[in-house]
Amino acid sequence: MWLTDGSRSLLLQGERLLRVEPGARGLRFERITPGLQDAHTHPLYWGLALRGLDLGGLTDPEKVAGRVAEAARRLPPGAWLQGQGFLFHRPPPPGLLDQAAPEHPVFLRSRDYHSAWINRRAAERAGLTPGTPPLEGGGFLRDGEGMPYYLLERAQDLLTPHLPPPGPEDLRRGLEDLARRGYTALHALGYEPPEALEWALKMELPLRLWWALPRGAWRGWRPGVYGEVHLRAVKFFADGALDSRTAWMHRPYPDGSFGLPLDPLEAIREEGEEALRAGFTLAVHAIGTRAVEGVLEVFQALAPLAREKGVLLRMEHVQHVRDEALPLFKGLPLALSLQPLHLLEDRALIGALGFPREEAFRFRSLKATGLPMAFGSDAPVAPPEYALNLEAALNPLHPGEALEEEEVLEAHTLGAARAAGWADQGLFPGARADLTLWEGGKPVGRVYRGRLEIF
Repeated sequence: MWLTDGSRSLLLQGERLLRVEPGARGLRFERITPGLQDAHTHPLYWGLALRGLDLGGLTDPEKVAGRVAEAARRLPPGAWLQGQGFLFHRPPPPGLLDQAAPEHPVFLRSRDYHSAWINRRAAERAGLTPGTPPLEGGGFLRDGEGMPYYLLERAQDLLTPHLPPPGPEDLRRGLEDLARRGYTALHALGYEPPEALEWALKMELPLRLWWALPRGAWRGWRPGVYGEVHLRAVKFFADGALDSRTAWMHRPYPDGSFGLPLDPLEAIREEGEEALRAGFTLAVHAIGTRAVEGVLEVFQALAPLAREKGVLLRMEHVQHVRDEALPLFKGLPLALSLQPLHLLEDRALIGALGFPREEAFRFRSLKATGLPMAFGSDAPVAPPEYALNLEAALNPLHPGEALEEEEVLEAHTLGAARAAGWADQGLFPGARADLTLWEGGKPVGRVYRGRLEIF
């Protein structure tokens, strides 16, 4: 099969590019690029989000409660009502969800998934009482009677076992949606439970998967290539997220707190060393300035072992970086995994919280470190739309941090491939024929495993 963009033609044979030559020959598209990759996503939870209550863009608790009341009228009494996507500038008042859905347990995740709003029926279903303590690495907001109604970080783990469990069909739904958007690969970043990996291994997958297991859940697995699943990493969380006031910062939030460190840095170093010796690499979530600098210290300690094992470490998000931290990145065996589209929602929040705009979303400064840069969406935190990352990276909070359009595309293709350790991605003879096809600046098709698909 020949494909062309009018100036260059590609001959595909099976799953490889056999020839690349000048001229126009074959089926023509405006542009042909290496396959788009989403370098940070959670496909199981994206599949769940696609069937849940979409609260994206809502910042008023009253409006969220109104949507909940409307949805509850369509459900039988006692059925769980779940949703996600709200972004509040301050915590919601207690009791509001009890009024909206008195007959249904309600569990709503914030946009960043680092906090959740529940009603009393949900708390009772999970056995939460005024005397229930939060788990380590989590916190509660309580109503006037002491009942938890807002769950921060790992406090959510007390409730999630009582939710209807996700299944393979949710994972498939998420994967198929990403494939229809032009992606040929994604990096699943360790939020999914281990059984989701078992489901993926039994599926005929619509795209290639680079997979990270959560901290503590990787023992008993061997890193390697299992068909289209590349099991490569262990995921850690150095902190939370800005929306939930749990990103670990040097400057305080308006309430005087500094965020919430999650996995202790020493624990990341110790378990990280063990995982590296077992052949995994590490992917560490770090959003706040203190988290970023703490993880850099851990990576400096682990760098010799990572080089010995021939792997790239990964830092996920890297959202707030002080000037003094920038020189610490250079020379590390490290890939930077960013999600520019978060600034579209965080733009106003950063100002409201009083954090320096020049320290946030430092695309150009981080690219100047010379490290591989990979872009993703963090779906379901944000929709997996390439166009949103492009818009955000071209128009950052500080003009000096802007990227060029070709640099954004590279971070979604060859940069993501470097972060995954895939050297056979590109437009050259012998490369894997994972391609995205473009018209009007948008993906309109793809080639995956030798099959041409037009959307």
